[in-house]
Amino acid sequence: MRNFLQLVLKLYRAETDCGRWIKFTVSLTLGVILGAALLAFIVDPHYRYREPFFYDTVYYEIYATAPHILKHQQYDLLMLGTSMTRNFFLEDINKAFDCDAVKLAASGGTPGDLRKFFEVAKAARGEKLRRVILSLDIYPLNKDYTRFEEFSYMYRDDHREDYRYLFSRKTFSNMIYLIKRKQRPKRHRRHQSDRNRMFATEYDGKPYGFNPVISDVVHNVMINHRQTAYNAEAYRKNLNVEILPMFDENPDIRFIVYLPPYHIYTYCQSEAAGEADALIKQRTEVMLELLKRPNVELHDFQSDGKYVLDFDKFSDTQHFSNTAAREILADLRSSRRRIRTAADVLANEAELRLLMQRKMKSYHRDLNKFNPMKGKK
Repeated sequence: MRNFLQLVLKLYRAETDCGRWIKFTVSLTLGVILGAALLAFIVDPHYRYREPFFYDTVYYEIYATAPHILKHQQYDLLMLGTSMTRNFFLEDINKAFDCDAVKLAASGGTPGDLRKFFEVAKAARGEKLRRVILSLDIYPLNKDYTRFEEFSYMYRDDHREDYRYLFSRKTFSNMIYLIKRKQRPKRHRRHQSDRNRMFATEYDGKPYGFNPVISDVVHNVMINHRQTAYNAEAYRKNLNVEILPMFDENPDIRFIVYLPPYHIYTYCQSEAAGEADALIKQRTEVMLELLKRPNVELHDFQSDGKYVLDFDKFSDTQHFSNTAAREILADLRSSRRRIRTAADVLANEAELRLLMQRKMKSYHRDLNKFNPMKGKK
């Protein structure tokens, strides 16, 4: 290797056609590399070094930008969840809990992702982080991967791996996206720069009601898409390694944990796939475990007919509106649907099973009525 470098250096210095060609090629390559690195450093699309100075802070690409948000914004309450939290607005959270909140709505997130976000926030805010609101989905408990690991180096203060950022394809694609967005923002993406919405994936004017919900059901059937199936191994790992230690290791933090409402057709889909029983038993076990933690306040909205039977609250089978989100905040504050005893847990399980069985007939009727593939081979 040493001899090879000496040969290249000798040719580079040589005043010959070959030497001039090598000099041009090496200089051009180094210039492109340094220019690309400098451009990525200046634009900094994932806020590795700073928030932007020539365009708005955009709340997007959550797994890459969350470290900066958690480390540098001021807050004393952290709201964590998957896409179920995307329609909670900060002004509503702050008003309901008299706090200064940050919200991370990690679409497609897993318990491992949420645990990592919490650890970064705790390290950054210390004793100032007093409360955490956790939206605990049952389906992601069965996922056996984490998504933040693609940007794992962004979660460390050590900058020795920053070459992975400066020369990342995703860095450059998002840099181009932000520049284009600055020049011509699209209406349905303007919410990305709204701190009040923070990591929302909705926009004003999105339809809610029966039609979008049943359209989602039909679409899932047509493409043979199911909600995440029961996975015993992943579930045990997520519960015992990611979820429960978060509460046990932080007794001074108050955790408000709620099971977010899905439209009842979500569980009907799982029932049609033969997986609802295992999932319902799973959520019962999780709630019984959480009841043992004195720093956990537990609420369950998944068996609440006020939410799960109301088409007008949903844009698909799982994602509810900001109006519903405000109602959930009010219910959390008033302790409505709070789970206090094991008897409450078992009663809610029975209630959910009854709602699901009552709605299976209408689920199949609506599916058959609106499925365009009906009768086609």
